[in-house]
Amino acid sequence: MKKIPLSAWLFVLSSSLMGQGMWLPQRLDQQADAMSAQGMTMSTEAVYHESNASLKDAIVHFGGFCTGEVISNQGLVLTNHHCGYGAIQKHTTLENNYLKDGFWAETLADEMPNEGLFVDFVVFMKDIVIKDGDNAQAIMQAAHDEAKQAHPDLKIEVRDIYQGHQFMLVATKRYHDIRLVGAPPSLVGKFGADTDNWVFPRHNGDFSLFRIYADANGEPAAYHEDNVPLISPGHLTISVAGAVDGDFSLIYGFPGSTTSYLPAAEVAMQLNDILPARIAMRDAVLSVWDSAMRIDEQVKIDYASKFASVSNGWKKWRGQIEGMERVHGMDSLVKKQLHVLRENPAAAERLLMALEPHLDSLSEGKLAMTYFGEFLRHWELGKWSRLVQALNKAINAGEGEAAAWQALVSFNANFDPELDRRMGKQLLATWAAVEDGGMSLPVKQYFKETSAFVGGIFSTESYASLPKVNQAVYDSLEVIAYLDDAMSHALVGIWPDMIAQYRTLSTSFASHSKAYQDAYRDWIADHMLANPTMAPDANSTLRVAYGKVLSLSPSDGVTYQTHTTANGLLQKYTPGDYEFDLPADFLSLLESRNYGDYANADGELPVCFIAANHTSGGNSGSPAFNAKGELIGLNFDRIWEGTMSDFYFTPERCRNIMVDIRYVLWVVDVYAGAERLIQEMHIVD
Repeated sequence: MKKIPLSAWLFVLSSSLMGQGMWLPQRLDQQADAMSAQGMTMSTEAVYHESNASLKDAIVHFGGFCTGEVISNQGLVLTNHHCGYGAIQKHTTLENNYLKDGFWAETLADEMPNEGLFVDFVVFMKDIVIKDGDNAQAIMQAAHDEAKQAHPDLKIEVRDIYQGHQFMLVATKRYHDIRLVGAPPSLVGKFGADTDNWVFPRHNGDFSLFRIYADANGEPAAYHEDNVPLISPGHLTISVAGAVDGDFSLIYGFPGSTTSYLPAAEVAMQLNDILPARIAMRDAVLSVWDSAMRIDEQVKIDYASKFASVSNGWKKWRGQIEGMERVHGMDSLVKKQLHVLRENPAAAERLLMALEPHLDSLSEGKLAMTYFGEFLRHWELGKWSRLVQALNKAINAGEGEAAAWQALVSFNANFDPELDRRMGKQLLATWAAVEDGGMSLPVKQYFKETSAFVGGIFSTESYASLPKVNQAVYDSLEVIAYLDDAMSHALVGIWPDMIAQYRTLSTSFASHSKAYQDAYRDWIADHMLANPTMAPDANSTLRVAYGKVLSLSPSDGVTYQTHTTANGLLQKYTPGDYEFDLPADFLSLLESRNYGDYANADGELPVCFIAANHTSGGNSGSPAFNAKGELIGLNFDRIWEGTMSDFYFTPERCRNIMVDIRYVLWVVDVYAGAERLIQEMHIVD
């Protein structure tokens, strides 16, 4: 592992701190001046208030994995298409292909229930005050019990922040009857698909619509035909005025996790060792696949989605490395770290005596886990072994046989054994060529024992002798015959064997990992002393991020304007391409420039836009607000050039990507003709 020497931390640098973060709503008054300076005109109490009406009342945790927002007084919820994708898929059949054609409920009676889907409203968030010497567990339990007694109908949780140095109560109200209302065709909702992921300019209508249903009293209830739409006075106001370069913007939602306070040495390890290892392994995968896809049209079809999926992580990690280099991110992290060391001299001892030594001890194991993880993830023979083992287990248990068989059938439909043989061999060679990639560890020796062993796994005969799936429909005799052949194959046990080796590797440095985490918890306390108002890392609790709608020049000669328009859709449109095709009726509307009431001042239809807001996974579906608290967009992604915001956020380079609300409304109104939904909304100029 390449290290940053102590001298790099101690040379004279400014101790200025980054002003961005994912802020706790109940503490937002601490950011009031900064938000006003950025251009916000509403009060922080309009964003969050425990008892009075605020934007908080319209924000929902959608399914526990995304964010949504209520946009009508009848419980209409807006979220991303990719957040609602699973629900749309469950309703899709060959006769009613809602993924392909879209879905728009003509009446309330046509809105479709979704078993297991829920939304949570945050009712309040309260800090728990624990002083030095207090019995923390007793205080937290008492706070929980008191809140539960006062609000028996709410879910009360004690959530930790700052690695368990502070705690807060979070009270939520869950609604279980969530019905699908509308969704554009996937060619619209996923336009650009994997190729455009992490990319700007962007042109996808990544949204879907659901509705919250409740009992006659407006209380949560399981699905019942007598349930009614939730009367929701806390719905949002929608603005079609749009935003321009330099305007204030605010994101409200439930970001999953961030690591903004890692020691500089760990970030350096990620940038210098871990991410390059991941990139190198995916280079190996992509190069073998690409060479085959260029000369074989069937392989190109079978592996197109896989190729795009693998390249997404590859693209993100390259963006993290390049982004940190472009903005001298390590220098900024060193400044931040130096500030901590100056404010608390004990932090220097912790850094040198606990964090760094344990990180050194972990470095070889982490690197080996990275290579091994990438190998297991992409070696399809291993997946075949896993699916066969699952089928065998299902048959022996007497349940789930059809589903296990179908999983194997689906895998086989896009599996090229010879291509996987070449790719797997190249993956292993890439790993074996690395001198400090865990060469001395037992798991690496497992692969290197003899050339005959490796040659046997990747021999043409081994792959050619894999049994063939001859029948897609489940037939017990066919399946038993297949399983007999599969279970007798020499490589059928490769997956459980690999997983056992992987777990052995993981446990080999478990003690160092725990010691490092303990020291890291103290390191967060050091940060808190140096900067008492710093934003805690995200942990799927409700957060606010703010910044400006800003254009960007990520490299010489390249400029991203803040907005894209329907013109870009037409420019990218590629008939027959699964990523860039468009429905014929949709295309006709764009070509005729039938933009309804949703064109901008230049007569163009806005589609997506960017801003310098700090977002992460879980912010998918988060509303984007203007300075007055009006809805102007729907967050769904980040640009690849700024994905280093996982380590270090800077408005100089980081941008989140949003669907412009005018495009959402145009699709709902002009394309889908769902006027009844438009009539529910409060839309202003």
